[in-house]
Amino acid sequence: MTINIAIATYDAIVFGCDSLSSIVEQAVLPFRYGQDTFARDAQGNELIDAFGNRVVSVANVQPFVTNVFGGAQKMFLLYEDDDTSVAAVTAGMATLSGVTIASVAARFRKKNSSDGISFTSVQGVADAFLEYTRTEWERQLDYANAPEEQRPYFPDVQFIAGGYGKDDETSKVFKIYVATRTLEEQFVWQTRSGTCFGGQADFVERLLVGVDQRIINGVNHRLISDMPARGARFASSFAEQLRAAGVTIPEGFQFDIPQEFTELPWHDYVANIDFANLPTQYAVDLVELLVNLQSGMQRFANGVATVGGRTHVGVLKRGEKFVMLNEPKLHHNHTGYSHDL
Repeated sequence: MTINIAIATYDAIVFGCDSLSSIVEQAVLPFRYGQDTFARDAQGNELIDAFGNRVVSVANVQPFVTNVFGGAQKMFLLYEDDDTSVAAVTAGMATLSGVTIASVAARFRKKNSSDGISFTSVQGVADAFLEYTRTEWERQLDYANAPEEQRPYFPDVQFIAGGYGKDDETSKVFKIYVATRTLEEQFVWQTRSGTCFGGQADFVERLLVGVDQRIINGVNHRLISDMPARGARFASSFAEQLRAAGVTIPEGFQFDIPQEFTELPWHDYVANIDFANLPTQYAVDLVELLVNLQSGMQRFANGVATVGGRTHVGVLKRGEKFVMLNEPKLHHNHTGYSHDL
């Protein structure tokens, strides 16, 4: 996993990400307390395959991190000329067809250059990069020959891409989902400013929104699952009150209690930040804070940290080259035992 951040202001787009890359394997914990590992039929009998082996329920297959490496490059340039500049950060699969996602982006840039292709809008770059990456993604997973029932479980590659186009009046930021082949524009309101995040961003979401998606899903699920019982209690209480008031309820009469679910105002109390008017340095500081928040909490959480390492920050401004701030150069510390200079 990873953390991706993008903040758009009137003056700039600032990207942020961590630098850890995880190796993830799909596995089953067979002896988890209170969990039935093996699949069963409608009568409760364990399912057996043609070779006499027990069948594991897909619901019990979970991703487990087996190794983590630092130094992953998750931020890169997609396209740049004198008038149009687009950069991106990535989450999800770290490689496609034997190369890193950053190398996929480099090949995309090189192909466009050699083919003489130029872009005048951010969406044009994002559309082209989605199609290019989708081709590599399908080749990696042998998508054309994969059974239809397996395709929904294929891992995804995601991007937050943004920049300035010659034909764009303002900055544009998009989220790209390769597995579903979708492109979602962010900040569609008048100021075209705000923040968006991707990857593993639960603590960032809690800070900015007040709740994360796990809390929202958990509460909504509880409310929906309790609806029938609440309706039955209400009907019973109403019937008792009618009888106490001397009302005769016809035999067999059924109270029809509407099962309506009202979405709670989860996003009414987000952090009050004037993203549009943030000076670029403030936006850099905020991106740094958000990435480090997710990385820091991962360090102290149970299990293997999948967000962390060096924090990378990049800045895009109209008419200027994309720049990554304070990037280290490759070096080595062990110069041998000779005393020669």
